[in-house]
Amino acid sequence: MKIYTDEKLTQEISVLDLGIVPAGETKRFVFYLLNDSEATLRNLEFIVAHDEIKVIEAPKELLAKVSDELIIEWSPSVTLKEGLKARLHIKGIELWG
Repeated sequence: MKIYTDEKLTQEISVLDLGIVPAGETKRFVFYLLNDSEATLRNLEFIVAHDEIKVIEAPKELLAKVSDELIIEWSPSVTLKEGLKARLHIKGIELWG
């Protein structure tokens, strides 16, 4: 699975760069997921290991070579001078054939 910042799937990323969000505010981010495999991915679960980040919308299944949106929200309790970069962990099963 690949992650992109743009709908045309040209700007691939490996880490979610959420930049700087002022404490007490909430910002929504949209990323694009691409199942670059030949398998159907099912029972997908997207986890960001940070208490202040919530997955708002994510696909439960992605067919082979199909893309979909991942929407997350960040509500920081403090303003980070350097911004926040977070890793996205993806769980699921691959169905081949």
